[in-house]
Amino acid sequence: MIQSFTIRLATVFFCTALSAQAESMQTPSQRFGQADSSEAPSFRQHIIPLLGVRGCNGRECHGSFAGKGDFQLSLFGYDFDKDHAELVAKDEGPRTDKDAPKQSLLLLKPTMQEKHRGKLRFKKDSWEYNLILNWIKNGAVNDSKTTPEFDRLEVKPSALHFSKTGESQKLQVIVHWQDGSSEDITELTRFRSNDESIAVVNEDGVVTITGKGDTHVIAFYDNGVQPIPVTLPVSEQTGDAYPNITTTTKVDELIVAKLRTLGVVPSEVCSDEEFLRRVSLDLTGSLPLPSEIRTFLNNKSKTKRIEKVEELLGRTGYAAWWTTKLCDFTGNNPQNQNDPVFRDDMARHWYQWIYHRVKTNEPYDKIAEGMIMATSRQKGEDFMQFAKGMSQHFKKEEPVPFHTRESMPYYWARRNVRQ
Repeated sequence: MIQSFTIRLATVFFCTALSAQAESMQTPSQRFGQADSSEAPSFRQHIIPLLGVRGCNGRECHGSFAGKGDFQLSLFGYDFDKDHAELVAKDEGPRTDKDAPKQSLLLLKPTMQEKHRGKLRFKKDSWEYNLILNWIKNGAVNDSKTTPEFDRLEVKPSALHFSKTGESQKLQVIVHWQDGSSEDITELTRFRSNDESIAVVNEDGVVTITGKGDTHVIAFYDNGVQPIPVTLPVSEQTGDAYPNITTTTKVDELIVAKLRTLGVVPSEVCSDEEFLRRVSLDLTGSLPLPSEIRTFLNNKSKTKRIEKVEELLGRTGYAAWWTTKLCDFTGNNPQNQNDPVFRDDMARHWYQWIYHRVKTNEPYDKIAEGMIMATSRQKGEDFMQFAKGMSQHFKKEEPVPFHTRESMPYYWARRNVRQ
């Protein structure tokens, strides 16, 4: 009993210490917000993220594929060396003037001391201004090769549960580096709501609930992308007030747990006729035959629904129907192919590649990986081997099946890839 109490007490002290440590962390504005700060900001850890939260390296500004005003940054700051070279370049004027730091265009433009099409990004003498000023004063060094590698993002709280619309809560974001160091970088984090009809988030990380339901707020910093669940139940039937729902599979268990959080009570179990119609349309895109309906209704087995699902998954119609769906989801369309001569063949290859994987029950994450991580050449393939291999897929007689390729490169070659 005494030992148990001691363990609980130690746990309380430990958690309290961690909380106090997080609260005592100095923020970038506290560390570098004064013009005479003795500490030099980090190019990777502070400068690039600051340009990100102020929109400077976004797609609408200098992060676009063509840049703006002869000044181009990598989108959201993924290329530290390129961005540093752009910032210290002398060709288009002193973006970083080490001899006269306050005359740097990197400070004059975003504060509108000089004409700037991107408008005001921060004010003169603000903490953002002084952070950049201190970096330039200390030599405008590119430390991306010497800073510790990114480990993870920690967001507090890790999930937000609201009780009524209009409520707000501020997030705190802490970055952990692989050398064991950590820092409160909430001010340097980009935030986005996946559904603003449910929750909105401002640049300070304050989340405000706007409607019932659930969504995620996403925090972006360096290599970290951290989703934060946000929930406002749609009814009062949550927690202990939620009815007891029997589940037979792990998937059902997870679904019911989510519904309990949302306050959504599932409908009653549908009839056999409704089940057969729905599952047939969902899995094969077609209605069941009259004879199939009669057989199913006369079947008294308690597992007949599970057996019917397995049967439908084994049908050719399942692979064809879901391949068509996945082709629609991923943008397979002859008109979107880059080659006007072979566009129909390319669309057919796309279909074949997905169809083979659906038919052989390849996991969806592997299918997604084969498209998102696709490359034109296969591993170890030189250009001549690639050209010869691709030509085999376009032969009129006995072409090599396209599904034999490890990945599906047409996904990134389509004309609407940027839309």
